[in-house]
Amino acid sequence: MRITRATPDDLGALVAFRDQAAAWLAADGIDQWQEPWPTEDLMVEGMLANIEAGETFIVWDDHDTPTTTITINRFAKPELWTPDEAAEPALYAHKVTVDRAYGGHGLGAELLDWAGTRAADEGADWLRVDVWTTNERLQHYYLREGSPTSEPSCWRTTRRERCSSGQPSTSPRRTCKRSSA
Repeated sequence: MRITRATPDDLGALVAFRDQAAAWLAADGIDQWQEPWPTEDLMVEGMLANIEAGETFIVWDDHDTPTTTITINRFAKPELWTPDEAAEPALYAHKVTVDRAYGGHGLGAELLDWAGTRAADEGADWLRVDVWTTNERLQHYYLREGSPTSEPSCWRTTRRERCSSGQPSTSPRRTCKRSSA
């Protein structure tokens, strides 16, 4: 498996990922991605803008088939994060999507670990995940993946973390710090 930046040529595959995920979610009665936001054209335009900004990544399998995608940037959605949280050094993960043929193999968690390391390398204290507010199943998934708090959408990066030996940690510690505001 390898991770690369998405290119404009990958846009069709990314839209297909999203559409496939929306159908899978709908079959489970989850409203996430049931309508393009704000419209289909603007959604695709936004995806392309993320690609052109170098913010979207794809995981490829050994046969050069795209398996997973993530968009990482510094955009804190104001409806999800307080002004104090948005002011903290963080990267935000958006549109985390796993091709259903690869679901259940831990790729999403591995990709978030990779993104947490990337966030730390870029000087961020946090990797925050844009979690659909009504998708409780997804929120529980993040909790199962290691967030020890009731806030599954915030993972601490390794930048300032130390193991008990005093050596820098080699993987993200998944904890969440909420602001007091």
